[in-house]
Parts: sequence; C-alpha cells; structure tokens
Amino acid sequence: MKKEKEKKSAKTADMDFENDIVEIKPKRKSKTKYALLYVAIIGFVCYAVITIVNQNVKIAEKRSELQQLQQQVNVVEIQSQYLEKVQNYEGDELEDYIEKIAKEKLGYISEGERIFINVAGD
Repeated sequence: MKKEKEKKSAKTADMDFENDIVEIKPKRKSKTKYALLYVAIIGFVCYAVITIVNQNVKIAEKRSELQQLQQQVNVVEIQSQYLEKVQNYEGDELEDYIEKIAKEKLGYISEGERIFINVAGD
C-alpha cells in the first residue's frame, strides 16, 4: 500500500506540476485590423501623390503665365521709353517723325514722290 500511495502521491505531484506549467499561446491579432490599416495607408499615399502632381501642374501653369506677363511688361516698358523719347523731339527731329508717321501709317506722300506697289508679292 505504501507503494501505491507513493505512486498516487507521485502522480498527483506530477499532475500538480503539469497544472502549474501552462502553455501560453500568444494572442493573434486579427488580420482585418492590419488589412484596414494597409488600405488606409495606401489610400493616403495615393491621395498625397495625386495632390502633389496636381500642385506641380498648377505651378507649371502659373510659371508660364508669369513668364507671359513679364514679357508683356517688357514690351510696355519699351513702348514707354519710345514714347518718352518721342515726347522730347524738337525742331527737325519732330518734323521728320511726323513725316515718317504720315507716310507709314496714313499712306501720305510728299510732293514729287511716287509709290510703286509690287503686285508679284516678292
């Protein structure tokens, strides 16, 4: 009987030992949480890329518009300088300028001049 008690006590000791050691399995995080996170990140990246591309297109358009406006400003400045120069004409310079404008823009001719028109277009 002692042997049986010892066997039983050994078995119970083994059982107690088995009960003390419990395998702890790590909890698995659901894949749907990660999938939603990946979809959200991909969506944000796509949005950011599209926004950056649109901004670059707008910047290029504004730069070309700025360049055109700068050219117009340069033309107006040149015209303004020309008009200031003409405004300061006096005497013979003024008469020559008036004659030049009358011939070029208004089609006038001086006495004794003839106008020849090239009908061939060359």
